Formats: sequence, C-alpha cells, structure tokens
Amino acid sequence: MKMRKQFQSAFLSVFALLISLDLYSQTKVMPSRLDLVLSKKELVVGVNRVYEPFYVQDPKDGFPGFDMELAKLYADYLGVALKVKPLKTFRQFSDEIAAGTIDIAMAGMSTDLSRGKTITFSDPYLLTTPAGLVNKRSLPPEPEGSIVTTRTFKSLEDLAVLNALSFSVRSNTTNHNYLLRRFGKNQIYSYLSDSIAIDALTKGNVICYVADSLYILSLLQKQPSLKANYVALINPVMDEYISAALPLNDLVFADNFNFFIKELKRTGVIEGLRSKYFLGSGWVK
Repeated sequence: MKMRKQFQSAFLSVFALLISLDLYSQTKVMPSRLDLVLSKKELVVGVNRVYEPFYVQDPKDGFPGFDMELAKLYADYLGVALKVKPLKTFRQFSDEIAAGTIDIAMAGMSTDLSRGKTITFSDPYLLTTPAGLVNKRSLPPEPEGSIVTTRTFKSLEDLAVLNALSFSVRSNTTNHNYLLRRFGKNQIYSYLSDSIAIDALTKGNVICYVADSLYILSLLQKQPSLKANYVALINPVMDEYISAALPLNDLVFADNFNFFIKELKRTGVIEGLRSKYFLGSGWVK
C-alpha cells in the first residue's frame, strides 16, 4: 500500500511537470502583440470615426481628437510610428484586433461583460455616466422671492419625481439599457443614431434626450444655443468606464498600456486632454 501511494505521488508530480512544460511552451510560441508592434516599429490604432471629439474628421490644427492625441502619446512612448484606422462599431474593432489589422482600439469605448469576451479592456482612462438634456419647460418653475426649495435637477435620477416622462436614446447602448432598467414604465424611444434622437428632443417629441455625459458635454460645445431651452443632467447615476480594447488575454500588452495610462493620470495629462475637448470648444469647426 505504501509503495502504491509513493507511485501515485510520483506519477502526479510528473504529470503536473508535463502540464507546466506544455503551458510554458505555449506561452513561448505565442508572442504578445506588443512584441510585433515593436518589431515592425508601427502601432495601428482603431479610432471611432463617428464620435467627436474622441476623433475629429478634418480637424483644426492642434485638435485632432482626444483619442488621437492619446494614441500619438502612446506611439511616442513605444518609440514607433502611428497609423490610425477609423471604424464605427464594436464588432469592427473586435474583429480587426483579432485579425491583427489593428493592434489596439482607442475609440471612446465603454466596457461591459459581453464585450470583454472578445477583447481585453485596459484600465479606464475616462469616467462617464448616463446623462441627459431635459426640456426646461417640463421642469417645475424656479422659486421666486423668499421661497426656498431644495429640489434641483442635476442627474437623470432627479427626473423620477416628474410625471409623464418620455426619452429618446440611441438604441443598443448602455444608456438605453439604463433607461429600460430605471425608467422602463415611461415612454422610451430608441433610434439608430444620436442625431435622430436629438431631433426627437428639439422637435418636442420627447422631454429628455439621453447619452453619456461626455457626449452631452461635447454636444453643448458644438451647439451652445441648446443651453437656452435645455438643462444638462450630468451628475453621476452609474459609473461607465472608457477604456482601450486590446487583443484577448494579451496581458503583456495590457500591462504596458495600463502603466502608460497610470502615468498620464498621475502627471495630469489625461485631465488636461479632458478639459481641452469636453470643457472647451477649440476643436469645434
């Protein structure tokens, strides 16, 4: 019996060693995409061609877009040339990363569990939240004279006290899902694009247009006249992370990019870019 136990123990040890060697050999033959980027001396970045100001088509000098500047800084950090490829949908980004036609996507992209099955998300470099533009006429009148009220409207959650709510939103987005969970009993109209959803608001078909807070801020930079008739509700109701997309399970690449982002946050570079593009209108053509 004792000899049998010794044999079993020895067999398990050898088996574990063989598995370890096999895993080691697999990691040896599967280089990180980062190694390929450094060897070809070029970083190919997917950017979102329909999401200003993360990417600005035909930009003004010095205002190529938030993600464009971030991509250039990362390419400079790696010491390689930068090539960008404008795309539109998450599926395109995911497929092209897997195919190797782009190395990384910096595209104003929000994280979620289903997306994380096909790519690896970096640590977030921006934080946003579902936000809205609400028609001022749908809100209670402001207090007059010595009347004091504590009711303010700064976030979408504040709208819960109102009756007859109606919303417009781009379909199949985290903002759409948020509305369905939080305001599912109200009228929610979803559209294929943000421009159509905004038209629904300005034409009076709904009282509130919903998008992420960064999009709302950039919209007000492009169309400041909206402030005359609509209130921006941008206080947080749910954390939404903007991250880069990298090859699935490429931890070496992700670790390198995460260090780069951490340093840009620590030194104030990220905050400077956020103010430049979402609190300023210099990029607006």
